[in-house]
Amino acid sequence: MRKLYDLARGVTKIEASGAQPERILNYCAENGIEFWSASPCRDFSITFCVHASYADSLLARSGKNGLDVKLISETGGRKLKLGAKRRAVFLLAFVLCVSLAAVSSLFLWRIEISGNDKLSDAEILRKLAECGVDYGAYWPALSSDEIRSRIVSEMPEIAWLSLNVRSSKAEIIVHERIDKPDIVNEKSPCDIIASKSGVIRKMSVLEGESAAIVGNAVTKGDVLVRGLMSSETGDERYVHSMAQVIADTWYEISAQTPLLEERKTEKSGRNTAFSLVIGKKRINFFSDSRNKCDSCDKINKLKYISLGDVFVLPVGYAVERTTQYKTSLLPIDEDEAVGRMKENLKNELQRRIGDGQIVSAEYSVSKTDKVMTVTLRAQCTENIAKEADYD
Repeated sequence: MRKLYDLARGVTKIEASGAQPERILNYCAENGIEFWSASPCRDFSITFCVHASYADSLLARSGKNGLDVKLISETGGRKLKLGAKRRAVFLLAFVLCVSLAAVSSLFLWRIEISGNDKLSDAEILRKLAECGVDYGAYWPALSSDEIRSRIVSEMPEIAWLSLNVRSSKAEIIVHERIDKPDIVNEKSPCDIIASKSGVIRKMSVLEGESAAIVGNAVTKGDVLVRGLMSSETGDERYVHSMAQVIADTWYEISAQTPLLEERKTEKSGRNTAFSLVIGKKRINFFSDSRNKCDSCDKINKLKYISLGDVFVLPVGYAVERTTQYKTSLLPIDEDEAVGRMKENLKNELQRRIGDGQIVSAEYSVSKTDKVMTVTLRAQCTENIAKEADYD
């Protein structure tokens, strides 16, 4: 702000020489003339800065008291005004641009979304548009509380949302709802059954009566811990069985891929089309935007002009690149395909066993005339206990 003030008033740099050059500074102090950046430049000479309005009175002191006062440089102030008069058209255009920019800052031209993992940006943008938060919207008329309440009520996946507007940029911060954990009703009787086939290696029974022992081979659905318990008195009671049963399990998972795949080969035909975007209007500099070929890729890019990270102008450009291609049936890279399928099989196995551990894993590869198959055979240890309520 100080620099703008000095630029508006104008700043002159003065050099005073003589036997006692400091007298010019005393004169400034006695007459209330503000000066700064005073420093000696050589023997019996000093330089300092004052506002341009005091320059004439100081230059008039030249020759008095043995002082030689001269002007070194001048910036802003009168020079700025003279330059503005010579460039009235440019000044008018500058004022017009600033005015338009100030008006455009009341409208949204950029919307940024963060914090969403499950929901896509497109889903949130569609809901925001229904609430009035869209490109070109007059943001002073928007109510953050109303928008937040409506979106949270209509999108159960969102627990909380904040809308922050800075100039023509809207920042949407989303906090997605965390799924509620399963609540165990310890009063309802149930058995513990095997969720998968395997060989029991360890059992930790917290409640209920064991129906299997370590070393037993069980199949899916077998009862491991009963919820019906007997006592020495002969009375039977039902309990909510709780246990952890660690077992060895075995998996065999396969994945296939064709030995030939269609690949795109770029043709010589490539076209780039430009459009001028003003607000929501688009001015095309090409005649037809339809695809003129059956096999082509089209990439659209929209960019609004921005000043810094916050201020966005309602003027931008759109670039549409179209590339023609043809497809050819070519052999796959077998080593790359095997590595990719092994990684996918391992991820699928880890998904199935959850918190379990992989003890050993072996891969085998087989091929026919058209298909290559990768098979994973693995031994794992995991908790196979699963609650089964009584009907």
